[in-house]
Amino acid sequence: MSPRAKPCLLVAAVLTALVGLAGAPSAGAEQDSSTQLGGSALIPRPAVVQQDAGEEPFVLRSSLQIVARGKAAGVGEQLAEQLRRATGFRVPVRDQGAGIRITVNPAAEYTVKGAAPTPESYVLDVDSKGVTVTARTAHGAFNGVQSLRQLLPAWAGSPRPVVTDWRVPATHIEDAPRFSYRGVMLDVARSFQEVEEVKDYIDTLSRLKMNVLHLHLADDQGWRIEITNEGRAPGDPIDYRDLHRESGKTAMNREGYRKELGRSGYYTQEQYRDIVAYAEERFVTVVPEVDVPGHTNAALHAIPQLNTDRSLPARDPDTGVVDWNGTGSVGYSALDEQHDLSYTFVKHVFRQLAEMTGGPYVHLGGDESHAMGHERYVDFISRAVPDIKEATGAETVGWSEYAEAGLSQGEGFWDGSVVQYWVGSGDWVRDFISKGGKAVVSAAGGAYLDQKYTAETPIGLSWACSGTCDFQRYYDWDPTTTVSGGIPESGVLGVEGALWSETVRGSDQAAFLTLPRAAAILETGWTPADQKDIADFGERLARLGPHLTVAGADFYESPGARWAATVAGTDATAPQGVTTRVELGQVAAPGTKVSEDGTKIVPDTVSSDGDPASASALTEPLTATAICGNRVLPVTFSQSRPRDSLHAAGVYTAGVRAAFDGDTTCTLKTSAGDEVFVRVRQADAPDDEERTASAPAISVPSEVKAGTWVPLKLTGFAPGYVDIRIDGTTLYTVRADTAGRFDRHGVIPAATVHGEQTISAVQGERSAHETVSVSSSVRPLPDLIDQSTLGVHDVDSEETIGENGAAVNAIDGNLDTIWHTEWYNTTSAFPHHITVDLGKQYDVTGLQYTQRQNGFNGRIKDYRIEVSADGTTWSQVATGSFTTALTPQNVEFSGTGGRYVRLTGTDSQAGNAFAGAAEINIGGRPV
Repeated sequence: MSPRAKPCLLVAAVLTALVGLAGAPSAGAEQDSSTQLGGSALIPRPAVVQQDAGEEPFVLRSSLQIVARGKAAGVGEQLAEQLRRATGFRVPVRDQGAGIRITVNPAAEYTVKGAAPTPESYVLDVDSKGVTVTARTAHGAFNGVQSLRQLLPAWAGSPRPVVTDWRVPATHIEDAPRFSYRGVMLDVARSFQEVEEVKDYIDTLSRLKMNVLHLHLADDQGWRIEITNEGRAPGDPIDYRDLHRESGKTAMNREGYRKELGRSGYYTQEQYRDIVAYAEERFVTVVPEVDVPGHTNAALHAIPQLNTDRSLPARDPDTGVVDWNGTGSVGYSALDEQHDLSYTFVKHVFRQLAEMTGGPYVHLGGDESHAMGHERYVDFISRAVPDIKEATGAETVGWSEYAEAGLSQGEGFWDGSVVQYWVGSGDWVRDFISKGGKAVVSAAGGAYLDQKYTAETPIGLSWACSGTCDFQRYYDWDPTTTVSGGIPESGVLGVEGALWSETVRGSDQAAFLTLPRAAAILETGWTPADQKDIADFGERLARLGPHLTVAGADFYESPGARWAATVAGTDATAPQGVTTRVELGQVAAPGTKVSEDGTKIVPDTVSSDGDPASASALTEPLTATAICGNRVLPVTFSQSRPRDSLHAAGVYTAGVRAAFDGDTTCTLKTSAGDEVFVRVRQADAPDDEERTASAPAISVPSEVKAGTWVPLKLTGFAPGYVDIRIDGTTLYTVRADTAGRFDRHGVIPAATVHGEQTISAVQGERSAHETVSVSSSVRPLPDLIDQSTLGVHDVDSEETIGENGAAVNAIDGNLDTIWHTEWYNTTSAFPHHITVDLGKQYDVTGLQYTQRQNGFNGRIKDYRIEVSADGTTWSQVATGSFTTALTPQNVEFSGTGGRYVRLTGTDSQAGNAFAGAAEINIGGRPV
């Protein structure tokens, strides 16, 4: 037992009673089954586990060593590194001795229900004398160590030394995975994640035995991997460097929380290789995806030679390429399947991806190629798959649709290939398996991690899962049955959770949507189907919560788990005789918040305070005192980042405000009976020199073009959201980092008017401004009437059920809202009109129309404009056609007296029966 933990009050489990509240093993559990988990945080659930509370635990002491040699040495060093940080112990790694022994023995015997061992099998034994992890491979040993880490106190993941009761319960585990592929997909194409953010993602999920990271590297919104010209085929005219130079600086520019702009960026080949190497050290295989033939707008935007008369969408005649797209629209882009250079491009890109990755698979996407049609799509995939296999030496993975290409092929066509099922016909999957392939199951309704947890979740989508989409729903499915019609277990390679990033900005938001649902999916991939138990999973998840909190991982504190709590001490320093705040401990308590005065931690069971309702094993407020010598000092709790709608509670710091005259031993006591002993040592007095923060500044090129991404640099701001404005109107936000900086790209909206404009960065009282010269095709509408004075007089059709398509959206000044004609209950026929009331008589001189920004549907093509003085008798003033441009389009005409202006659409850009607008403005002179 740790010399500074009180014998009967086990700090490591913060209040044994509280941990017990998180749940007990399921009724009827057999002694040798994993239902007897004794209050552990083991996820995924092991095949066999035995625990006996009557046996003495193993206690980590300052003399702790790890014994690991040969192929086990790397795994041992990883564990030692983490334990050194958390315990402050030396934790040497040696070739022999006692302590934590990790052994790789290719001839090791296993007894996991009589099954033959797999490369990931392991046995873990803990008793009072030590810990042994035995496996046939280093991967198996790594898996065993992850289970050991879950048996340790949550504080084993601390980035700094803490004081706690470092005990591991006596345990025997025999374990092996159900499936060899247990993946999570991270979409970095729509909004970029930095190298260190990806590494953190790998760290968090590999502890849950994820062994595949699927990186979605390119989509319509951006291209995230450097491709060089090295190894170009003879005669290939493409400059592949343009992929990252042009489309590495684009991203989503809509759908972010608080209007945050999607993050631009790309990985150099060196950075990508670093990610791959980091993943390999944690036995995670990277599967790179570049989506073809659809989802290719970013490639078409960057490479002129890919744009033909058949590629989609149509290229801009002035630039020779398609415009960038920062919306969430899908299905509209496609490579030309008859263009030989399309396949030259595909082979070159995938060859370099495979060389950099070195893994068994490359992912070619293949989904949602709606615009090119069935025959064109099948022709492309049928040619591209053999080309990619030949160029890379790797097998291909594709989404459900790419299985279509094999329907007319013979036996063995898909040998070694993988279909990733997300939606669609089970017949395709069964045909794929019959021709030598395997399936990875990612059925959207239970595996897409980008869906909202509830309707109130501020980020995420809801097309695949609506209502409550918490961990229970993501746990309650099986890969053999969720595919329509079912597939055999032998045809399943594994499972994967997919995080699409239309609404994700940054690693914290990615983690929030990923966890705890990815934990549920990974357990489905590891644990035998007959041993899955949702109630038991919820109890183990509740205990895993503090582990995630201590490790700094963000997650959704689901009300479906009664999150456990835990306390640790932190040795401190204090200047002699100076009254200051001294930190004595930390509390990890998911599902709670700190009171306004900081004196207690309370369960957060309401959603009216700006964050989701949760549940905690703490049923009463937690308070604490510190006994330092003969003084009893009140403890207050603080957080670096409070719990909110997108962030879990995080670690609370317990501290006292006091002066210390010498080295002192303090006892930190909680209201639930825990106590831990910490030392306060003398240190030099704090430096009182005032440091003046740098003045806020913004840097942007002096000459910019509307509709482009430009370098944007901010300094001198506080961490957090900063508004980016043009001439006083907020366009979007960006987030300054912990140093108050932002250095990526920002957007100059296509609707920006030509001429000098002021770009501002505003954050509360902080602001910075820069004047730029904007080159734009957009000109001001002459005699512009203040839009806020306009009203909707009448409209023939508006969609207010299926979406927020009310007519008033056309005059609200917000490009993200739209007027859309009714479609939910009926299909309206053309013509469609909207009548704008100017509020008084004007000599009307023009109308400005802006197309819907986030989808091709609902855009007017041919129009007529009429003016009326009384709303009854109309004078036609203009007819014509709007283009597909997303910038404001002016229609100017001779002044006509009237109070009402009617815009009538007679057909649409999409050729369907719908119409609408993002914005309508009117020009006129008061009469």
